[in-house]
Amino acid sequence: MGEVKNADNFERILDSLAEGFGHAERVIVNKAGAEAFEKIMKPKVPYSTKTHSGKSVHLRDSLVTEQHPNGSISVGFTAKSHKGYIGRFQNDGWDVRDRNGVQHGHVPGKHFWEESAKEAQVVLPKTMAIIAKQIIDGKVKP
Repeated sequence: MGEVKNADNFERILDSLAEGFGHAERVIVNKAGAEAFEKIMKPKVPYSTKTHSGKSVHLRDSLVTEQHPNGSISVGFTAKSHKGYIGRFQNDGWDVRDRNGVQHGHVPGKHFWEESAKEAQVVLPKTMAIIAKQIIDGKVKP
């Protein structure tokens, strides 16, 4: 019967793999995906050179990632900048109404969020799989 060399290392590797992905590893993978999504979306977000009432924060500048306790990460606009509703108008479009409620037309949306999500469907799984593989490879090394 053959002898297993480095049996302790092999058992350690199996124990490490049996632990699976912990919270920290999940955050690392999700963060890589969120950063990739942000890189895709940021150039698509409308940017204005005009500032109103002395404010300098633009919609594109208020795009951030936020980590949640369960390890998921969201990409969106900061609440501090109060730009989320502007992003919604820019993305979806809006009906123009005067102060009397009379509709004067429709401003079409730019749909940058949907375009980014569609483009990300190809990029994100690959990016996240590369990071996950690196983590697994790190657990397998003797």
